[in-house]
Amino acid sequence: MGHDDNSYIRSGVFMVGNHNWAIRFFPDGYKGEGQDYISVYLELLCITELRASCDMRLVDQCTGISYSMHKTGPKIFRSGDISRFAPLTPIFIRRSEIEGSVYLRDDRLTIECIVTVFKRPHVTETKSYPKIDMPPADMTDHVAKLLEEKEGFDVSFLVGGEMIEAHRFVLAMRSPVLKAELYGSMQEARPGQCITVEDMQPAVFKAMLHFIYTDSLPSGDDTEMVRLLLVAADR
Repeated sequence: MGHDDNSYIRSGVFMVGNHNWAIRFFPDGYKGEGQDYISVYLELLCITELRASCDMRLVDQCTGISYSMHKTGPKIFRSGDISRFAPLTPIFIRRSEIEGSVYLRDDRLTIECIVTVFKRPHVTETKSYPKIDMPPADMTDHVAKLLEEKEGFDVSFLVGGEMIEAHRFVLAMRSPVLKAELYGSMQEARPGQCITVEDMQPAVFKAMLHFIYTDSLPSGDDTEMVRLLLVAADR
């Protein structure tokens, strides 16, 4: 080989990480830089961009053991610019250190290059869980059905000669006064208990029960009924 400072020997193409690579060997240094040195580069041949590292090693021709000379990276290799080469220095080893060394035998020099390509991290798509819409609050509807279905009554009220039934626990839940009346220390929570209500119309008592069970007034109530309900509530 002549002494053109741009002349080089390129290795055969080899593949690492599904990408093609080669080694360039400049026996007289790269473009005159690093006098008295040889230059060795790993080159990315594919049109791509990736992250990799490399370890340039010289092999002892007697033992077969390799010794690291230059380690690079991890770094970005881009095929379109100088970053496709590594290392980014023309200084590999002095020619005087090669001549007569264990690395050079019968004009044979073996360079080993360990290339590691770092694949992009695999990001698992975030699993989206179906949105669960909270159902509207319907406890009031369920309590109201207890009154509509007329089942499970355990307390009766005699109002204006009419027997009106209800659920003791609902009345106690909605009114501290009724709770004391129905479950007070002097009262037994006995099934079929009957309480007489004086001076109240059955329709007004039923409207009051409707409010206790549904938290709403019966539809179509007139002003007089509302007044009577307020009187009943006050009692």
